[in-house]
Parts: sequence; structure tokens; C-alpha cells
Amino acid sequence: MNNPQLEITAKLVMTLRDRTTLPMMKCKQALEATKGQPSEEAWMEAAISHLRKQGLAAADKFAGRETANGGLGLALAPGKGTLVLLGCQTDFVSGNDVFKELVKQLAETALKAGAADVDALKAAPFDGTTVAEAIPLKIQQIGENLVIARVAPLSGDVVVGYNHGGKIATLVSGTGDAAKLRMIALHVASANPAPVALARAGVDPELIKKEEEILLATPEVTAKPEAMRGKIVQGKLGRFYKERVLLEQEMLLDAEKGESVEKYAARHGLTVTGFVRLSV
Repeated sequence: MNNPQLEITAKLVMTLRDRTTLPMMKCKQALEATKGQPSEEAWMEAAISHLRKQGLAAADKFAGRETANGGLGLALAPGKGTLVLLGCQTDFVSGNDVFKELVKQLAETALKAGAADVDALKAAPFDGTTVAEAIPLKIQQIGENLVIARVAPLSGDVVVGYNHGGKIATLVSGTGDAAKLRMIALHVASANPAPVALARAGVDPELIKKEEEILLATPEVTAKPEAMRGKIVQGKLGRFYKERVLLEQEMLLDAEKGESVEKYAARHGLTVTGFVRLSV
């Protein structure tokens, strides 16, 4: 028998949303259209069937599946750029032309909308609807779970970018010749270890603290008198900064021997004001 006492609640709508990854309004409309079920479980299944008939609930069977692979999209405009990381389940799909085109479109959408984070991108207009509503349709088309993992914008006088096969992508902002500035974007993509900050002042204090703890525990430091250890550690931090601070790293491309990124920039009349690096 139907249960007339069952009502649409916020919890029920959220449950359907979690299962389908569809917008709240679509879920509520599906519940409205399938009222009169004997139980909440039956109502949920009826609502999902209703959505599937509309081609909207394909995401249900993929929801929760790990998206360990993915691809990066890069979009540029004068004075700004955006990177978008879209996760998928397999490396096979990340190499699919449909997936690659979607990542590219998402980056262009994020740039146009000025999206600073994932939620802002999801709310942006896309193919006559929103990104949030379009993703389930793309899941149905591609046949794997898709998750927008990161959105990373950057702005400045000049913004350049580099995308290495959709697996590593970078943006660099600054002033001067764009072609030379782009060489720094290529450096950021190639550097190993990857830079964590533009200059020393931007390094996360927790990262410095962790490095200090590691250095203090090394035999070379513990063998010294305790009063000297602090100064020794501070001296050794110089190597850490040279490896992890962009301006202090040795420039890998188009550079003179031993030239740092900062000296490379100065030689070519550049300033570097910021960077972003994402990898799959």
C-alpha cells in the first residue's frame, strides 16, 4: 500500500542528491513526481528511476568511486589564467578525446566566470545549464565517475601557462616578455622537487618547522654541542630554500650555468609575481 504520510524532507532530498550528485532542485522535483510510495527506500528508487528516464541519474552507480586519475585544463586571457583538475577513474579515460575536451571546456568556463574555487565553477553556466548539472550527463556519456578536484586561478600584468599532456600544468604571472616568462612556467613544471613558494616569506611555517625537526635529528647535527645546533640548522635550511623556493631554484631551461630563476628573470628584464602548479 502507498504511504500517504511520507513527506519530502530536507534529509530525503539530500540523500537523493548524495546518490545522484544532481542539484537539490532536480532531486526535489523527482521526489515530487514519484510521491505515494510505500516506504522511503521505495520512494528513493522510484525517484532515481524517474531521473534515469530523463537521462540524469547515470552518476548514481558511479558515485563514490575513486578518481585516482584525471586531466588538467588550462585557459588564458590577457592578465589572467585558470587551471582546472578533473578527476576520473582510469588512465584510459583521461586519454579519451571527449574527456580532454571536457577538461578544456571547464577551464575556459572557470576563466570566463572568474571562478576561484570548485563550488564557484559548479555554479557557472555551461551548455545551457550549469556545470553541476552537466557533469552527471558527462558521467553517463563517458561511463566513469568524474570529480572536479581543483580550480586554481592566477592574475597579473602578464600571465602565461604551460600544460604538459594534461598531467602537469602551471601558470606564472609577472611583467616583461611573455615568451621568456613562459620559460619559467616550463621550469615550474619540470622542477623536482616542485617549488612550494615564490620567495622565502611565502613558505608555509609548518613546512619549515618540519624541515628543522628533520635536520635537528640528523647525526651530523646531534653530534655537535647543543648550543651550536640551532645555528647549524639555520645554515642548512639554505639548501632547503634553494630546492623549494622558486626564485632561488636553479633555472632549468634557457639559462646560464648555475643561474637562479631570480637571476634569469633579472637578466631578461622580468619580474615574477606569482605561480600555480597542479599535477594529477
